[in-house]
Amino acid sequence: MDENTPFVFLTVTWAADRTHFSLLHQSLQLSPLHAAPHHVVVQHEDLGLFSEFGSETTRILSSAEVLPGDVELRRNQARAWRARVGRDITRTAGSLTRRLGWPEWPRYTGWHTQQITKLAFVAASPVDTVVVLDSDVIVTPSAAIEDFVCPGKIVCYQDLRSADGLRGKVFHWQESAHQLFGERFSASEYDGYYDTPFVMHAPSVRAMLASLENRYQKPWWQVLLQQPPRRWSEFGTYKYFLRHCQNQSVDWRNADIMGYLFDASDIAQLTDKFTRMLRDRQQHYITIHSQSSGRQLWTAEAYVDAVREILRNNV
Repeated sequence: MDENTPFVFLTVTWAADRTHFSLLHQSLQLSPLHAAPHHVVVQHEDLGLFSEFGSETTRILSSAEVLPGDVELRRNQARAWRARVGRDITRTAGSLTRRLGWPEWPRYTGWHTQQITKLAFVAASPVDTVVVLDSDVIVTPSAAIEDFVCPGKIVCYQDLRSADGLRGKVFHWQESAHQLFGERFSASEYDGYYDTPFVMHAPSVRAMLASLENRYQKPWWQVLLQQPPRRWSEFGTYKYFLRHCQNQSVDWRNADIMGYLFDASDIAQLTDKFTRMLRDRQQHYITIHSQSSGRQLWTAEAYVDAVREILRNNV
């Protein structure tokens, strides 16, 4: 690969995911995609924690450089509120906002503003294809340029499932995406792929945001942040737009090259499975989840050294 790589990587992260990110960074540097530009947007207050990763191909950016100014201001206000009241009350405040529309600050907590950051970055990208990588992704030696590009088509990964029994957060994300564009969600199947790598087409994102602004007569980020907290998804909204609101051809791909490790409680078992997946040429990207349902049953610090050693020995 060279400077003319037809896509760029984007990671939006923060201090709590630094260890995860260090593994992503290492795996990417050891992979066939090492020359692809990697833009890393971190919360402004965490910028110093990630500065060591900056290089010719890895650019570290502050959230203040990417987010609309008012969003960055309110993100900092929400961070101050969370520090003051704690995690449990923050969660309760978010529930109140979903039901009553008040208070406003939970709309601007980290998870929501990270979604806005992704959309803002992609919308401003001079490169048409932006591949979002979360910090907990490992790039394997089988990764390839062709994973993200198709001449004349927009690439997007999907996981079509029966809508029978659909509930919880994915249901809300589907419902919200439809409602944003004036439709009611009712389908026999749904797309369950909300993971990364997630390929985004910058011209389509710009068209989507312009469509929202035209429909609601306000800035696109205001439209999205007025949705009930944790009930909307930037990826779900984008996929709805690709399927229903634009005419460009889309190469919908099954996510067979993505692998997952959900249980990191047993390090020996984790490293054994990870080694086998890394050597499986069908697995191009592996996500290692560090927690279960937000309960933080384990952290990346428990296995980072073991995974780092496996990566060094399998290039």
